Amino acid sequence: MIFVKSTQRGLGVEILGDYYDFQRLYDALYSIVGEDGKYREYRLSRLRILGLCYDIRHAMMGDREYEFVENSINTDILKSKGFIAPEKNLYLKINVFWPEMLFIQMVLNDFVLLYGKQNSKEYFDALIDTRNVWDQSIAMIRLLQSEVAKCIKETTTDATYRRMLGYMVSKYSSFQGFLPQYVDLLNVKYIKMSEDKRLKNLSIMAKRIIERGQEYQMLRTEIEEAAQQYKCAIEEIRISSQYPENYEW
Repeated sequence: MIFVKSTQRGLGVEILGDYYDFQRLYDALYSIVGEDGKYREYRLSRLRILGLCYDIRHAMMGDREYEFVENSINTDILKSKGFIAPEKNLYLKINVFWPEMLFIQMVLNDFVLLYGKQNSKEYFDALIDTRNVWDQSIAMIRLLQSEVAKCIKETTTDATYRRMLGYMVSKYSSFQGFLPQYVDLLNVKYIKMSEDKRLKNLSIMAKRIIERGQEYQMLRTEIEEAAQQYKCAIEEIRISSQYPENYEW
């Protein structure tokens, strides 16, 4: 079972699960985003999700954090069964910045539709097609998204949660051609916020990602001009704002 909870200082989320949970999530994400070049207008967003896969993979290799989680096997159960077993399970853990997680939460909706369309004649019928209802990759992605939504509900006020839910499930949004460098900009801004302001600004972060206002449009223009000037691909352009070297989750 995958679990998602806000980090202690509200900087991001912790994604937890055992080795097999992470393996299933890793496989599902890779299946959903497709092979390189499959969805060209989503290639940059695809790379962003593969970044999450990178962390998941390294957690499975023992290069990330871990946590011991109660498994509800108490002494009475052990006595009745006559065996010895640990009372806690080892869960792997990765941390993701909140703006990054919100972007992944939203863009996965697009990838699920693109993935589901392979079995459906109509784009927006993809999720109700009988061949997709029981698809394990879609189910795993929806599990991750539901855990993120649950985390937001437990972390924010009811009004904020309802507002953010509207952003996350909007059928009128599309991330086709989106430049994820904007997420880097939001991540850096979020890190630099004081601890007491972070969770209060979650809905603002979600709104900026979904609406792509003046700040995003200005950054997009700068990136496109830089790519043209240096004769390189857009994904090779990095924002000038640097991630702080030291921060506490």
